[in-house]
Amino acid sequence: MAAAVAPRERGWPRALSPWEPRRTPREWVVDSALFVAALLAWYFYGFASASYFGEVSDWFWPVDRTLGLGACLLLWWTRRYPRAVALIMVVPGSLSITAGFAALATVFRLGMLARPRSSVAITVLHIACALPYHWLFPLPGMPLEVWLVTIPLLYLLVLSFGLLARSRRQVIEGLRASAARDRERYEERLSTTRRDERERIAREMHDVLAHRVSLLSVHAGALEYRTDPVRTGTAAPTSQEIHTAALVIRENAHRAVEDLSELLTVLREDEAPPGTDRPQPRLRDIPQLVAEAREAGESVDIHMDVPRDGLRESMQRTAYRTVQEGLTNARKHAPHASVRVLVEERDEAIRVEVENAVAVGLTSAEIPGGGRGLVGLAERVRLEGGRMEAAVRDGRFQLTVVLPAGLR
Repeated sequence: MAAAVAPRERGWPRALSPWEPRRTPREWVVDSALFVAALLAWYFYGFASASYFGEVSDWFWPVDRTLGLGACLLLWWTRRYPRAVALIMVVPGSLSITAGFAALATVFRLGMLARPRSSVAITVLHIACALPYHWLFPLPGMPLEVWLVTIPLLYLLVLSFGLLARSRRQVIEGLRASAARDRERYEERLSTTRRDERERIAREMHDVLAHRVSLLSVHAGALEYRTDPVRTGTAAPTSQEIHTAALVIRENAHRAVEDLSELLTVLREDEAPPGTDRPQPRLRDIPQLVAEAREAGESVDIHMDVPRDGLRESMQRTAYRTVQEGLTNARKHAPHASVRVLVEERDEAIRVEVENAVAVGLTSAEIPGGGRGLVGLAERVRLEGGRMEAAVRDGRFQLTVVLPAGLR
């Protein structure tokens, strides 16, 4: 119980402290300047020009100056309790000449920090209580009619400035909040773009390297098999065959390194000099892809009947990657099977088919190579607005992609 009361007791001095809430350096400057201006006005009206107000009784000046000084001190609480201080300030504002500036400053701070409805109500109360002062202590050279017009206009003008400052602050806060939301959305879009770029690079890396490495594996496996005639019962390869296989291995290894270097250049695009990007594969590069597969020992039959110009580059690249993925899967999962490649334009769409016989024992529920390659290819096709099918039918694996043949 004592532990619960102690924080509450410590909270009262903090709640009444003029130094709370914590102020920024700018707020300290503003509040200090306002307090100093109020003190100067208090001294000017209460001492320097006290003789000018001859209607004020000598016995009332100590009361006036005390109320004025208290009003100046109350300004330190206007930032935290604008309505409470404004209500308390009604008393010195209506009875003390020296509290006039402090009362107006409180109304200004009230309009800036409190709700408009309560600000207007408290300001009307200030005006109603300040008007009778002229009957008690008439100001020299100030007719009653002028007093009755000047006081309401003065308070309402100060309140209007406070409400204007409030509106300006709300607009600035709204702009800051909007900027923060825009920054969050930008960072989210940037994160999404980076993730999509990483996924794109990963798909490119898989498609390119899987194709090259599979070619290396085929030729290296053939050399390993034929260079052991005792165990395999086959004739040893001639030096020309070894030279040809080594040349293919070297060329594909070199191309794999070049492709990998290209992908790493994309990752370091800020450092790459302009004009270093290599051309992306297109439909016209498919025959070269098939030729490389044939050099690796694959039996590939290709039929192409599409216009090679005017089509979107991204669509051509997706068609190329489809053929590449199909040949790679056939090379890995059905190394001795014949492959049929069809690329044609049909019903304003580009249709790509890669078909090969599957290994013995493979069921229709099993898709050869149904790993990251086909998953990445399906994502490519989806981004192009096409559709993809990969299935085993009648003992043959069929990879079919249909892409809309939109122009660039």
